[in-house]
Amino acid sequence: MSFIQRQEQASGVGAAFTSVLSSLQNQRRRLEVISANIGNLNTIGFKASRMTFLETLGQTVGKLYTPFEQGSFTATSSPTDLAIDGKSFFIIRNGDAMEYSRAGAFFFDQDGRLVTQDQRAVQGWILNEKINQNDATTSNQSTNTALGEMSDIILDSSATVGAIETRNIWFTGNLNASLQPLANVLTAADAFRKNVSGEVVVAESTDELNDLVQTSVALTDGDTIEISGTDQDGNALSGTFTYGAANDGTTIDDLITRIDTVFAGSATASFTNGKIALTDDSAGDSETTLTLSNGSGNTGSITLPTFGATTTGYTPRAVTSIVVYDSFGTEHHLSIEFTKTENAREWAWEVTTEGSETISKGGSGTMTFDTTGQFISNTYDDGNGALELDPGNGSDSLTITLHAGGGDGLSALTQFDEITTISARDQDGQASGKLDGIQVDEQGYIIGSFSNGVVMRMAQLAMAEFPDPTSLDKTGASNFVPTNDSGEPKIGRAVDFDTEIRSGNLEVSNVDMADQFIQMIDAQKGYQAASRIVSTLDRIMEETTRFGR
Repeated sequence: MSFIQRQEQASGVGAAFTSVLSSLQNQRRRLEVISANIGNLNTIGFKASRMTFLETLGQTVGKLYTPFEQGSFTATSSPTDLAIDGKSFFIIRNGDAMEYSRAGAFFFDQDGRLVTQDQRAVQGWILNEKINQNDATTSNQSTNTALGEMSDIILDSSATVGAIETRNIWFTGNLNASLQPLANVLTAADAFRKNVSGEVVVAESTDELNDLVQTSVALTDGDTIEISGTDQDGNALSGTFTYGAANDGTTIDDLITRIDTVFAGSATASFTNGKIALTDDSAGDSETTLTLSNGSGNTGSITLPTFGATTTGYTPRAVTSIVVYDSFGTEHHLSIEFTKTENAREWAWEVTTEGSETISKGGSGTMTFDTTGQFISNTYDDGNGALELDPGNGSDSLTITLHAGGGDGLSALTQFDEITTISARDQDGQASGKLDGIQVDEQGYIIGSFSNGVVMRMAQLAMAEFPDPTSLDKTGASNFVPTNDSGEPKIGRAVDFDTEIRSGNLEVSNVDMADQFIQMIDAQKGYQAASRIVSTLDRIMEETTRFGR
C-alpha cells in the first residue's frame, strides 16, 4: 500500500472517529437528560426535556428541547398553591432578572410578599377594588384594564378597611296588590223588635224605645242608657243617653245619634235590620268596643244587646329591617314598616330604631305604583327628601336616601298580585374590618375577605406566554428564561391568554416513567453501538500503523 493510500485511509478513520465520538458524547448527554427527568418525577411544575439528534457535516448533533404538555393537578389545602390550566407561565423575579415558571407552590413570607419556595418574588399588580357580592353584572367586573408596571405582590396581613357611613338603602321584592285594609264593624247580637197587631216584627229606627218588646218596664223622663267602649286606638270613651223628649230623645234614632256623639271622629253608628252597627271611620286594625247598659237609677228597664265584630279591622303590613353604619362604623338597626293605605296603589312606610338613635327628619312617607304594578315614586311626609338619623354616639349625623327603583344589581320594588316579599336588600355603609383570609380566583385575582364582610381584589397575578416555549432554557427550580428561539414573553393577565388559575392545586411533573425507560434503553443501545465502533476503529488504526513499519 502506498504512502498516499495509507494517508487517505488514516484520514477516513479519523473522520469516523470524530463522528462516533460526537455520537458518544450526545448519547451521554441524552442519558443525563433522562436522569434529570426521572430524578424530578415528583417535582412540582417540572417539564420533562427531550433530546433529538441531527446529522451535521458528518457529525451527530443533539438538540435539547422541552415539550410543554399540560400536567395533571393535585389538590392541596393552601389557597396560595396555584396551578395553571393553559399555556402561560408565572413570572418570578430573581434579583433584577425575570424568570418564568409553572411551579405554583407559593406562600406569603414574613414581609407579606408572595414568594416561591426558594424565596423568589412572584410578580403582578397591586389593586384596591371592592367587590359587590350581590352584583353579578358586568358593573362588578374589574376596572384593571391599564396594567401598568409589574411589581412584587405584597399584602399586609394586618390590612384594614375603614368604616363608611351609610348613604343609601335599596328595597326590592313585592308588595301584594290584592291586600286591602278593612274597617272594623261591630254589630248588635240581637235585633230590636216591636209588636204590631199581635205580630212581632223587626223595629225601624224611628220607633219609640218604649214600643220595643225588649222594654219590660216603660222608660220615664230622666232614665238613662249608659254608653261606654273604646275607640280604634283603644282609648276609653263614655257617655249617657238621657231618655225624654226634652232630653236626648225617645227613639232608636235618638239613641244612635247619641252613640255617634260619643264616638265622633272614630266610628259611626247605623241601623240595619233591627240591629245597631258601629263602623270605624278609618280602615285598619281596631280596638273599638261598644257596651250599652241601663242606668242604675232607672225607673224603666230595657234589655240592651251586646256587640261583637262582624268585620274585623285589618291593616295589610309588611316589615323589613336592615343594619346601617355611622362614620365610626357602629351598627344601627332600623325597622321599616309598610302599611297599605285606602288609596289604590299606595303604601305608607315608617322607619323606627331599636336603640338610642333619633330620627330627626324623613322618618315616614309614601310609595306609589302604577296600574301595571311598577314603582313610580317615593315621597317623604315632611318633604325632606331623605331620612336623617342622629346616631347618638357623637358620630356624624346620617343622611340616608331610600331607593325602590332598582339599580346596583337589584330589581325594582313592585306591587303585583303575589305574596309580599319586600326586603331592605342592601346598603352602602360598612364597619371597619381586618383582613381575615385570602383566595385566588380563576382569573388570577388575589381576593381578600375582611371581618366586616367586605371582599376586595387586592392584587392580580401577572402571566406570560412565549411564541415557542419548547425553546426556553431551564435555570433550576422549575424556572425558565427566554432564548433567541423561544422569543420574548408577552405579558398580560390569565384572561388575556385563555388561561385559568386553579387555586388549592399544584401542577405535577409531566414525566412519563415508561417513556423515560424506553428512551434510556435506546440511549444505552446507541452508546454501546458507538463504543464498539470506537473499538473497531482503534484496531484499524493499529493495522494502519503497522503498514508503515
